[in-house]
Amino acid sequence: MDSYTTDAINIKTYPLSENDNIVIMFSKDMGLIRGIAKGVKNPKSKLGARMQALVANRVFLNSKRNLDIIKEASAINPFNKLRYNLDKLTTACYVLEVINTFCNDENKDKEQNEAIYEVLYKTLENIQNSKNKAQTTLCAIKFQLAFMKLSGFGLEFERCLKCSKKPEGTVLFSLETGGITCCDCSSGTTNYTRLHEKLRDFLVTLNKTPVDKETKYDSLINDKVADGCFNLLKKYIELTSSKKSKAAIIMEATKVS
Repeated sequence: MDSYTTDAINIKTYPLSENDNIVIMFSKDMGLIRGIAKGVKNPKSKLGARMQALVANRVFLNSKRNLDIIKEASAINPFNKLRYNLDKLTTACYVLEVINTFCNDENKDKEQNEAIYEVLYKTLENIQNSKNKAQTTLCAIKFQLAFMKLSGFGLEFERCLKCSKKPEGTVLFSLETGGITCCDCSSGTTNYTRLHEKLRDFLVTLNKTPVDKETKYDSLINDKVADGCFNLLKKYIELTSSKKSKAAIIMEATKVS
């Protein structure tokens, strides 16, 4: 393949030389790809702002042995509303960080990459259109659940991992297994979080619903529930990846008490 065109969302950029940047992108067709944006730091560059993080582009690249060369980019969605709200921006950065942590440029499963791209794109749209902080966090929770399922680390909130029954009332959630245990099977379980029945129903509903579809909880969500669920899933993701989230630390530091 000498050249190719694909839809891609910019994940991260960093300098290569005085005038060039390396851009990490998640593409609809090929998953995580890396390209050199030559001369992008020049004010007259045609690539310019299109190479910033959090921009979805239609990109044309020339294939090279080490790093592909980005020749053209046409903006699909710059997600501008994300850039003028700190909560939205830091939440979007967290989402990109999770993508960059779990995905790699060796995965060429086209069906999986397309599904992840759609979840990422719709999540960024949801975040920029969210009306308040709780709904912004809700967008991140929906992403966490959908992305981990696509990555093969889906969570189980409906059935006990030990007896396979659907429990009632409060259950125990394990970060190590990513699933629940009913109280009858909890003997020997030490590292767990208690999940109230209503909170579990909330997570079950979100886990079944596509990220771009509303649930009965969308208009009812509050900061306490949103933050609690987000942090629970964040801990599971960090344990699974063995990597702490820098963006999540910033989100916590900038939270208004």
